[in-house]
Amino acid sequence: MDVIDLLIQQHREADALFEAFRNAQDDTSKKELCIQLAEALTLHDTIETRWIYPVARRVVGDDKINHSEEEHGEMRRLIADMLRSRNDANAMASKVGELEKLVKSHISDEEQNVLPQFGQKVTEKDIGMSCNDIVRTASDVRREEMSKLEGQATL
Repeated sequence: MDVIDLLIQQHREADALFEAFRNAQDDTSKKELCIQLAEALTLHDTIETRWIYPVARRVVGDDKINHSEEEHGEMRRLIADMLRSRNDANAMASKVGELEKLVKSHISDEEQNVLPQFGQKVTEKDIGMSCNDIVRTASDVRREEMSKLEGQATL
């Protein structure tokens, strides 16, 4: 699997998690899906912001990547808000809805305007790591980031 395939797979996973949240029958399931969403999106955010966007900036251009980075900042804020609100079913559902809207827009933009150019011009050598190494390293970073988000959620 190459990094483009990985990112698209993560996009589909996010879509599936949002759908599962909408279809969940009880608050306990929704809380669990809230955590799964936070973990999946935090892993994706880590991969894109640390390894993809620095290289993509040279290939795709500053404007598109600046926009993507702004969306990622908003996504991190909404993830923290979602985690903070998970003991209030209505507030949690509202935050998940906001997050879903942002993520769907981000996915559409990225798959149309960033990934095609990136995939045509960038190799693992340009990134400096294999896809497997990126996932392994990002998984470690995700644990740290989730701890920070959990800390923000308890404030």
